[in-house]
Amino acid sequence: MNKKKRKVDDVFDPDYDYVYGIVSTGTDWYFILHSTEGIYSTSRTEYRISLTEDILKNDTKLRKNVKRVLEVIVGLLKDRAIGSEEPANKKRCVEEIIKKK
Repeated sequence: MNKKKRKVDDVFDPDYDYVYGIVSTGTDWYFILHSTEGIYSTSRTEYRISLTEDILKNDTKLRKNVKRVLEVIVGLLKDRAIGSEEPANKKRCVEEIIKKK
């Protein structure tokens, strides 16, 4: 087990500092972006996975909502993976999210 803590310089790209966060109650999902400018929501869309008995019996809607949440998570992971390769493009994308707010 690696108990060594990472330093801020190891976590953030020195060209542009931002990191995504996911907050969930289990049914409600919120995706946030934390940058040097502040904390922002990455989407205006509400993400909800309802787990009622009716939904569990006919799981079409459940599958659709789970797919939507997973698509956002995969997109955030891809963005961070590619972020170090194209810092100028990533900086522009983050600035666009900030301008929308």
